[in-house]
Amino acid sequence: MTAFSTAVEELATDVLLPAGHGPFPTVLVRTPYDRTRHEAEARGWARRGFAAVVQDVRGRFASPGEWHPYAHEAADGTAAVRWIRQQPWSDGRLVAAGASYAAHCALVLALDAPQDARPDAVVAAVPALGLAETVREASGVERLLSRAGWWAAHGDRRDSDEMALNKALAEDPGLLAHLPLTALPERLGRALPSWAGLWLQRDRGRLVARAAHAGPPLLAVGGHHDHFTEETVALWRAWGGSSARLLLGPWGHPLTAAPGPDAGPAHRLNLGELYVRWARRALTGDLAPGRHGALA
Repeated sequence: MTAFSTAVEELATDVLLPAGHGPFPTVLVRTPYDRTRHEAEARGWARRGFAAVVQDVRGRFASPGEWHPYAHEAADGTAAVRWIRQQPWSDGRLVAAGASYAAHCALVLALDAPQDARPDAVVAAVPALGLAETVREASGVERLLSRAGWWAAHGDRRDSDEMALNKALAEDPGLLAHLPLTALPERLGRALPSWAGLWLQRDRGRLVARAAHAGPPLLAVGGHHDHFTEETVALWRAWGGSSARLLLGPWGHPLTAAPGPDAGPAHRLNLGELYVRWARRALTGDLAPGRHGALA
């Protein structure tokens, strides 16, 4: 395997190529959670014959610019795809993949990018579809705990502090009971200029509505205990591409679960191997058409 780092439209990008001369199909992962955390995943793709490209989104970790969640992913992803398809190691075929926010990055390439930058297949796991979807349940109830946790950890900052909200709650157990909601940053003790505007988002369902016009095949993966299960199923139901697959299992947002009392080695599902098998069939046109789902 060959590994190197580059700047794609000035965004920090790691590329891992399989052994051999290529050209190869590519898997693109764009993430706000630090591209270096995807090294094992990238090596797994490369061992199986895919070029793996992992990029820090604008304003996060090693990528310059200002971090505005959900604002620039279609444009920046378009630049990344066009650059990849110009490389001598690329055969032009591309799978956009990701989980949570990175799933949003993959989906907007399929739904919002110009035709020449659209992927040939999409893997979207526990997708955080947009600001409006993440901030409220479909019923309109605010997802205060999850949004406070996410913004405390990742919002309006270049790096992440995964335990930021837990530390604040340890000091003030009633932290989330105070009103007004928009004053939470003051109680957290750090600036979160985008927090107030988050609660004004009302465009829920935009990506799902556009999914009816999607072209490439989709693999949607969700968990029964994930807070975005409803959105994952809605995306799969609406997808207009040639093939749509849904896998739901007894997992939470990290796609992990403690084994039940009757679980054995045979019950363990290797998602990475499943992704590879699906991606190969998607790129060769071997997926059965239509919408299919499975419960794990």
